[in-house]
Amino acid sequence: MNIRRFFSLAVAACLALLPFQAQAAPGADKRPRVAVLSFPVAEGAWSGWGPGGWHAGEKRISSVLQDLMVTELMEQGEGKLRLIDRARLQTILEEQKLGSSGLVDEETAVQMGKLVGVRYMVTGKITRFAYKKSGFTTSGLVGSLMSKVAPGGDSLARHAASNVNLKKASFSGRLDVRVIDVQTGEIIATAKEEGDVNDTSVKVAGTGNEVQWDQELVNKVFEPIVQKVAKKIIIRMTNE
Repeated sequence: MNIRRFFSLAVAACLALLPFQAQAAPGADKRPRVAVLSFPVAEGAWSGWGPGGWHAGEKRISSVLQDLMVTELMEQGEGKLRLIDRARLQTILEEQKLGSSGLVDEETAVQMGKLVGVRYMVTGKITRFAYKKSGFTTSGLVGSLMSKVAPGGDSLARHAASNVNLKKASFSGRLDVRVIDVQTGEIIATAKEEGDVNDTSVKVAGTGNEVQWDQELVNKVFEPIVQKVAKKIIIRMTNE
């Protein structure tokens, strides 16, 4: 064996003993990949709602918040972040029997993040969704007046008038978010924001005591909140 051959083998052997560090290929996309989980409604977050309320819509509201956050991170973080597709995220988690609903701890988030190949996991919860109503119900007053003005009038019209509900409402929401670094298992950022929508006309159901599901209203309350939160966590994820 010649000297040059021996030297090459010796160098190769020494390099093999060094800790392996994966290096990105030249030109590789170095933007951090991010996954966003759904945002469950925390216990006690509901305030002012009756027994029917929007409790049955919790999963839908959580899903809406997840979509809003993904959209904001994509728009505000354009050129800085890569977002994993929600459908792909759900498929992988279901295959591994890991639920993506509910607030997860750091250990579970790290496990999820490694499965889907992301650097950061964004999770959190809705800590307030409050409803305060105002306005009045006619309670037969209009129907009674109509009967006096037009005694022979249509009874159906009087009945309809007697059940008129005029409602105004104000809503407030709060969102708490955390960003978990999958590589270290640490929470690298937390953010919380709240907002209000006042004097909003609402649809009422049945007796007029319950507000009907309205996704547009959810967007009005939480979209400004999500925009502010997204701005904060993008700074931390991109180290700006």
